Amino acid sequence: MKKTRFIHAADLHLDSPFQGLSNLPIKLLQEARESTFEALQKLVAYAIKYQVDFVIFAGDLFDGEDRSLKAQSKFKKAMEELQEYGIHCYIIHGNHDHLKGNWVSISWPDNVFFFKAEVDVYKFRKADLTVHLYGYSYPQKTVKDNIAVNYQRIGEADFHIGILHGTADGQEGHDHYAPFSVQQLVEKEFDYWALGHIHKRQVLHENPFVVYSGNFQGRHKKELGDKGIYFVELDHYHSSTLTFLPTSELHWEELTVSIEGIETIDELKNRCELSITEAKKCDRKLFVILRFVGSGPLHNYLTEGVAEFIEVLNWGQEEKEQFAYIVDKKLETIGEWDRQQIKKEQHLLSDIITACDRLLADQEPLVDALAEVFSNQKLKRYLTPFTEEEQKQLLLEAESYILTEFLKERDE
Repeated sequence: MKKTRFIHAADLHLDSPFQGLSNLPIKLLQEARESTFEALQKLVAYAIKYQVDFVIFAGDLFDGEDRSLKAQSKFKKAMEELQEYGIHCYIIHGNHDHLKGNWVSISWPDNVFFFKAEVDVYKFRKADLTVHLYGYSYPQKTVKDNIAVNYQRIGEADFHIGILHGTADGQEGHDHYAPFSVQQLVEKEFDYWALGHIHKRQVLHENPFVVYSGNFQGRHKKELGDKGIYFVELDHYHSSTLTFLPTSELHWEELTVSIEGIETIDELKNRCELSITEAKKCDRKLFVILRFVGSGPLHNYLTEGVAEFIEVLNWGQEEKEQFAYIVDKKLETIGEWDRQQIKKEQHLLSDIITACDRLLADQEPLVDALAEVFSNQKLKRYLTPFTEEEQKQLLLEAESYILTEFLKERDE
């Protein structure tokens, strides 16, 4: 029976700067910046353990077009280790590490094959097994054309595998590069499609598999949970298997803590610590986003003192081998007042709630309000657009703050 075993990885973003974490303790910031290299070592270990024929890297191997010598050198060392076991590596470049970037060129071992700026095929052969791998590297950062139209089966092989860095119909959250439809890929009659660009792992189709492996190390608070790679086994009897293998050294987790039914800071601290302990049960290194919800007397405290509270929770975490460090918070609590009753009353607070409800009903409530800021060419390069969820969260926090301040004055 003809069979091939390989690893599908994508979006390694080696040497990522982990922007937005500059306020971390130096030790933890260094942990973050080394995490992509540690994930790479896990990938190599898996490839050797499962005795794969080859490894596919579906784009954005490096984080930037000016890839560092450090990133290239560490990747080369990993490839040399795989070469010792006869494992080939097939690589396409994506929008982050496109071919027009500036970098110091280094030599690569003979087991490494880079695709160029046109759809081409490499032929893998071992004993009586032949696999054709098809790929395309971005010639520049922006590729808006449907590149999938250029993928066609060539010659006779036991398996045909497509490697593509792009956006499937319906995918959100990333630049819409090299767009394609899943049906378009299925009609090519390949045995597997190894996709990159979207950082959330997804199986878009089975028989044949059309798969995003996702990135292999989370780099910010929107990339939560386990990240990793796929171990793939293909055979001619349609019993192909797909196995997720975790590689992330650091895990980003959002933990929800309710203030309902408690009145003291000690009780809230205990709830937070219990939630964090539960998340750490697998001895993981965690970057935590704490999401406070519910109503109660601690709402007023959190509105003004949440930064100090988090600082206390973080004491000593940077010294631990398996740390859980809070990097951000979401404040979705409300005070002990009846929002709907206030809304019925005829005064300024009712108008505020009505205005907030009207904005929350919009798909992107703050687009117009922030348009001037995001259209400023000098500011634009430093800003990341808010998601719909983030916009609504900002509105709720603003409403809660205003209501709290007005009700505090009224009660005084």
